[in-house]
Amino acid sequence: MQIRQLRIENFRGISSLLWKPGRPFCCVIGPGDSGKSTVLDAVEAALSSRWFAFAESDFRNCDTSASIVVEATVGELSKALKSDERFGLYVRGWTRVGNLRDEPEDDDEPVLTVRLTVDATLEPVWELVCDRVPDARTISNRDRALFGLLRLAGDDARQLSWAQGSVLSRLTGDSADAGARLAQAYRAAKDSAKLHEIESLAQAAEAAEGFAKGLGAYVEDGYAPGLELGRAGLSSGSIALLDGGVPLRLAGLGTRRLATLAIQKSAISEGAIVLVDEIEHGLEPHRIMGAIAQLKADQAKALKEARPVGQVLLTTHSDVVLGEVGAVGLFVCHTSRPGRETALIPPSDPAKIKSLMRHTPRALFARRILVCEGMTEVGILMGIRENWPEKHSGMPIERFGGAITDGNGNEAAAICLALAGLGYEVALFRDSDTEIPAGDREKLAAANVAVFEYGSGLNTEEAVFLAASDFRVQDLLDYAREERGSGSVDDNVVLKIPSVDRELVKEHFMAWELSGDVSGEELRRELAKLAGQKKWFKDQRIGRGMAPIVWGVVGDDPETPLAKTISAAEQWLYGT
Repeated sequence: MQIRQLRIENFRGISSLLWKPGRPFCCVIGPGDSGKSTVLDAVEAALSSRWFAFAESDFRNCDTSASIVVEATVGELSKALKSDERFGLYVRGWTRVGNLRDEPEDDDEPVLTVRLTVDATLEPVWELVCDRVPDARTISNRDRALFGLLRLAGDDARQLSWAQGSVLSRLTGDSADAGARLAQAYRAAKDSAKLHEIESLAQAAEAAEGFAKGLGAYVEDGYAPGLELGRAGLSSGSIALLDGGVPLRLAGLGTRRLATLAIQKSAISEGAIVLVDEIEHGLEPHRIMGAIAQLKADQAKALKEARPVGQVLLTTHSDVVLGEVGAVGLFVCHTSRPGRETALIPPSDPAKIKSLMRHTPRALFARRILVCEGMTEVGILMGIRENWPEKHSGMPIERFGGAITDGNGNEAAAICLALAGLGYEVALFRDSDTEIPAGDREKLAAANVAVFEYGSGLNTEEAVFLAASDFRVQDLLDYAREERGSGSVDDNVVLKIPSVDRELVKEHFMAWELSGDVSGEELRRELAKLAGQKKWFKDQRIGRGMAPIVWGVVGDDPETPLAKTISAAEQWLYGT
């Protein structure tokens, strides 16, 4: 099963949302309080087989006069769902271009629409709707179970035992004698607790171990059924999944989550809809990557074998997850104020977002993004930003949703436009040694992308050196020697700047100015040109290391192009 269209009205922080995922693997990101988890909650509430209890706080602004409505239109339907004996009368059509119609045509995909409605009585009603059928059909929790939805949000230890209704119970078998075999397991537990001798439980444990390993869960000694003592009474929940004699519910959080997800997913044979809120919770980077790779591989295998693919809808705050997911299938969640209309926006130019994700994917979790043309600028501003909080009541730019990222040189303008298309506030910080093409500048202005540049044809090295005092220039030279090697820096100075000979190069910069006919400004220009050619500071780490020197240069004279440009970027990041 796959969700083709989701409509939400008046649910928690969402006033309205219409979303067409369009892909079997979707990753939803966005700043805090934008509604990401609420979207997954709405899907779960509409399609899960379990009962949901609603409260006034689930209504937008706690206003129960406007009903909660969640409509999930589901495709890739199983034969059971499409059959005339089940829901065939309510089948609608989903067109190739992503439109819904009540009278399906031959080339349409059969879909069903489940509508969840909650009014002031707080009683939820689940129905199948189709405009060509006069009356909606109320559906039960057993009906909703046919849509194959599972959710991994926290730590559901219940799924790691043979409790009534758990997935392990289903894995044990659904034949007529399943109850008798479970009763036999209880008697065996009372008599000798040799639950591993009961074939149905042992087979289920073995299957669960395979599923968990496939998603990257750590398995120490192998899964097996066992009696978990110390719990009130002897019930089905007393028969738990053990790993080397230790209840799996006592394993690490990441392993419990992966095992739970794997076991639940294995119980749905016809393409599960998998909801995962913050998949990175409790997992190391390598297991995050492994879990996502396995989920994708499962879908690819199903597609190759012409089986139902299912759908994965996940949220994340991890740049590791973004790196593994990629730009295709990415959606950025934005909720406007005060109306609270919510949109899930896919990249219009995935290639440009991929470029950003290679360099600074974490920027995509911010509200406003300052794109710097190169690594030097990123490093300098990342270092300088540490000095800004004392000017803003102790608040860092991150408190206001600000982030600084690398625009990868000539791609910076295109990345800005791609980010603006995703709903971010965006600005560009760049050198002035080359002009932005007129067409690009017009597009940036139309997208409300602010541009900060030094002017007068200056690049960053020139802006810094020309604004620096003699002592600051000496600091820059010393730092370049520290990072690039004294011999290399001094040899290049002697080779490229004729007025500085080998004996003089080791003297203070002021001695260079006093030694010949070349002015201090000309020497600064030559040094800036040399620094750019030899890439003394073309590294984000090195740029950040020189930030204290640049901050000193800015403080010495706030009227220089360097100081004014950095100040303008600071004010934009703080929203002032």
